[in-house]
Amino acid sequence: MNNYYTIPLDTRVLKDKNMHPRCDLKESIRMNIHLIIRTHLNEYRYDGSYGCLIWNKDYSTVTNVSNWKDELRDLISLSVEKNEPRLKAVDVRLHMEDAEITEQLKKQPLKLKKKITIKISGNIKHLNEPFEHFEYLFFSPLSLG
Repeated sequence: MNNYYTIPLDTRVLKDKNMHPRCDLKESIRMNIHLIIRTHLNEYRYDGSYGCLIWNKDYSTVTNVSNWKDELRDLISLSVEKNEPRLKAVDVRLHMEDAEITEQLKKQPLKLKKKITIKISGNIKHLNEPFEHFEYLFFSPLSLG
């Protein structure tokens, strides 16, 4: 059943008095998790605690990569548990690898970044069904201190 609105909200559709696109529960949870991870704390004016602190870790000097990765995992886990109440038993796994990024339009040379693949799993509370979400982020190269 598609009882949930998709995000981002398309105000043009509403202004034209048309039905806004809808999605099912799992897709709604996926969209919310994506938004949680991509939002900086205090970016959402109505709830400053909505979002994730991982963006404070970008461009940081890292003394221990394993500890840094554990911190990211914990920050994502706390944010999802707090801001996505439809999930329980949330588990976050991270995989990190080097990635080369090119800007084809500007024909810029390759840039080396860290690609972080995120796997979030848990159970949907009122259905008691398993849930999985995959996402990836690109972070600046790590400065080892």
